[in-house]
Amino acid sequence: MKTIKSILVLILFLTFSCQQEKKSQERNTDSKIELDKNNSETEPKSDNNSTSKKNSENVTFRNITELEKYKEFEKVSGEVLDRSDKALVYLQKGNIKVLILKKIIKNSSTRPNYSILDEVTFTSKNSENYIALTSCKLIKNSKKEIIFSLVEDEDVEYYKKILKSWVIDLEKEVFKEIKSEEVECYNVHFGYDG
Repeated sequence: MKTIKSILVLILFLTFSCQQEKKSQERNTDSKIELDKNNSETEPKSDNNSTSKKNSENVTFRNITELEKYKEFEKVSGEVLDRSDKALVYLQKGNIKVLILKKIIKNSSTRPNYSILDEVTFTSKNSENYIALTSCKLIKNSKKEIIFSLVEDEDVEYYKKILKSWVIDLEKEVFKEIKSEEVECYNVHFGYDG
């Protein structure tokens, strides 16, 4: 009888210990994890209106605006790219616009984590104008590039005021700036009254 009670107590203890360990792991998965804050600094590019960030997969997060660097930014939009494990996020704070290429990290939770692969920053001269992010295509030699541009929002079929354009290289996981004159950007909202 004492042996049976001892076995039952042991089983209950092990079950309770396993449950506590599982809950602890879930709490760690659900919270923001910042493994290396030092990698959140940016390196300037040649254009003084943009900056780039390379290979900072050491920072893992759920919501990008929880990171210290982006706490005061507003998330404007985001989308998964070309059926991949990469996504694009558009943030802004005043006249500072930031595009972030991030990797989707699937885990045991229903909500994935992310890590930053690359970023570019654009500072607009006029903070009064609404600047939209839109997908575009090359005017000549169009292939299946993933091209995004920041444009001044206007009620035209094709945007005329294209401020900056980038090709997203999913293999190298970077933004590559291209000349805005080489792209055309269709306004998907043109003619919509709703």
